[in-house]
Amino acid sequence: MPRGAARIPVLALAVALLTAGCTEKGHSDKASGFKDKASACVKALRIVDLVPDPKKAEDYEKKGKELRELSKSVRDRDAAKAIRQVAHQYGMARAEAARDFGRVAVWVKSTVTNVKTLKKVCS
Repeated sequence: MPRGAARIPVLALAVALLTAGCTEKGHSDKASGFKDKASACVKALRIVDLVPDPKKAEDYEKKGKELRELSKSVRDRDAAKAIRQVAHQYGMARAEAARDFGRVAVWVKSTVTNVKTLKKVCS
């Protein structure tokens, strides 16, 4: 298991236990639709590929849309920004795959950097 991978499930469990039974009536419907950082990070890290492959451009367009939607529902600004950055890279997959190898290599490097940033924000 990669270093730090065990932290995410433990963090998610801790958040679930700490928030269990919290059903305050004062929350608006809009606020209750926002995800906490831990659950958003877990979901985002499940969506992303840790080793990006521009041959999966069509899949990445779907993943990019899913990540953009997720970023809109996250309260934590840093987590939302990191999720948007990965979504943007995935959105560029088709354009970069259609270009020369050098651009694909730059795209892969940028995507890896953005995934590392997401992992760092989420830890």
